[in-house]
Amino acid sequence: MSTGLDRDTAEQLTASLHAVFTAAPEHPETALTDLGWDDVRAADPVAATRLLFTAHGRALATSRLLDGVVLDEIPPVSAARRAVLYPYPDGGGLPGRRGVLLGPLDGIDEVVVLTEYAAPVRLPADAVARAAAPASGFDRTSRWLVVDEVPWPDTTPPAGPPPDRAIAAARRALAAELIGVTDSALSLAVEHTTSRTQFGRPIGSFQAVRHRLAEAYVALEAARSTLDAAEADGTPWSAALAKRAAGLAQAGTLRTAVQVCGAMGVAGEGPVHAYVARGAALDALLGGHRSLTASLGAALLSGAELHPVVTMEDA
Repeated sequence: MSTGLDRDTAEQLTASLHAVFTAAPEHPETALTDLGWDDVRAADPVAATRLLFTAHGRALATSRLLDGVVLDEIPPVSAARRAVLYPYPDGGGLPGRRGVLLGPLDGIDEVVVLTEYAAPVRLPADAVARAAAPASGFDRTSRWLVVDEVPWPDTTPPAGPPPDRAIAAARRALAAELIGVTDSALSLAVEHTTSRTQFGRPIGSFQAVRHRLAEAYVALEAARSTLDAAEADGTPWSAALAKRAAGLAQAGTLRTAVQVCGAMGVAGEGPVHAYVARGAALDALLGGHRSLTASLGAALLSGAELHPVVTMEDA
């Protein structure tokens, strides 16, 4: 990661963020303000976002900080307290008909409906809240809500381009968060396989286990490098590539973690299942790795004019 923050500062901030998200996983805003996070963002916004969401993923925090990333790219029309309604993951219904909120709308005045196909629409929060219900699934700590029928107004939605910059920024943040989830899960798998023995040997000494862990590490580092390139490039195309790479690394690494941890990988008493659940949910938001692979491939096959993320001069 290219950053204006020196290594010692980045490490200190990472430790501070871990403490913040551990103490206040749902509402870390006040603690971040006390930490002086606005000053960190002003000094290096790209590095600050990367550090923030990587730590958010490692701690399995459940805040709605991603809303802030999106709303920073959508100019406000008022001083209303806003939240974001994201598209339902991977085509679960017609565009704009279903959506996902990252948490309850307590204290929120306005909801911004985000789609890839049209300009954002602003709706009263109370109308959206009445249509929202807790998301079902196996992530027990999730605060997500599903809106099955978005309460569209009778008036014609405002014309305008789709919020490409907002979606790209959110995908880069989600890529960082997925990298945090994946890194923590891989660390758990490595710790388990080095501390547990089978047939008188550490589990991690068996070749099959070592190869699986090595493959997971390579995928994780590839995701980090792809996000590095996306942060430097700043385009929607590279952001989609970064989100895809992080989701792919998450899927493979979590499969490996479940396998090499044995019963502890699937038992509710162990920590691995929490990373599996959170990683799968984050992967699906704003395009899972499978759907992004399909859409990126379709764009290439259709002859879309795309700028290379990395050129030979960069290599």
